[in-house]
Amino acid sequence: MTMENIEINIKSGLDGITFGSKLEDVIAQLGDPEDIENIDMDDENTTVLNYWDMGLTLFFEDVTKPCLSCIEISNKNAILFGKKIFSLSKDEIILLMKENGHNEYEVDTEVWGEERLTYEDLMIDFYFEDKKLSEVSWGNFVNVL
Repeated sequence: MTMENIEINIKSGLDGITFGSKLEDVIAQLGDPEDIENIDMDDENTTVLNYWDMGLTLFFEDVTKPCLSCIEISNKNAILFGKKIFSLSKDEIILLMKENGHNEYEVDTEVWGEERLTYEDLMIDFYFEDKKLSEVSWGNFVNVL
């Protein structure tokens, strides 16, 4: 994957990486992450791969075999609907989403202070710090067995 133009594919993944991909397949494609976290909660286990240099964090849900369920990106070269998303304001992102047929959204402020723009039907969140986009998080339901 080139880091020059990274295409966000809503409900699908990121460039050649798709939701539902196996952990080992993603590592084979991207290389070893700078950091791996394991989050154990009751009957769920999540493995988080952090690629700090790429501005990527990948979440893998696991019961028997981890599969990709969510991606967070802070890479300034990320593209959504043909636009470099990190160069846009909140209002410009809302307009871009509307131009692409997505009108239903919510705006909320997280307890830590970031403003969150959510398109729940698309499972995508845009986070703003000091009115600038700081991160995009999106995912899709995966069959966790």
